[in-house]
Amino acid sequence: MLCPVCAEEQVIVEYEGVELDLCVEGHGIWFDDQELHMLLESVDSVGAAKSLESTFEAIPSPPGETPKRCPRCSTPMEHVRAPADPDPVILDRCRHGHGLWFDAGELRAVLAKHASTEDSPIARVYEHLSAFESGADHGAEE
Repeated sequence: MLCPVCAEEQVIVEYEGVELDLCVEGHGIWFDDQELHMLLESVDSVGAAKSLESTFEAIPSPPGETPKRCPRCSTPMEHVRAPADPDPVILDRCRHGHGLWFDAGELRAVLAKHASTEDSPIARVYEHLSAFESGADHGAEE
């Protein structure tokens, strides 16, 4: 599957039984439909998964912006606002329900907002996935 930013082949990383697609150039992480939910459920956080997903709000794209294309179906994706720490982030979501794209750093910001304590399930996911994203961020700077 190709990265919606650079069109390079993504690498698959398995975490908690969920396959995540990471851009080798560090542009971000793709979650297929339900993978974010499955990931949070896998760490015994069903309530957190439902709560997190319910906070995403569809918003219009800025005029003149070329939307990213879904790596599954190539359809232009829609923007969704997600509460994050310190400020909301704009994610890209497939209009046909194939998944969510998190640009580099966005996943950390979203998970940080929802990690209520350092030992909460989301905090543990945040800690582990930040290592993947940190490697991705490093690649984007080269």
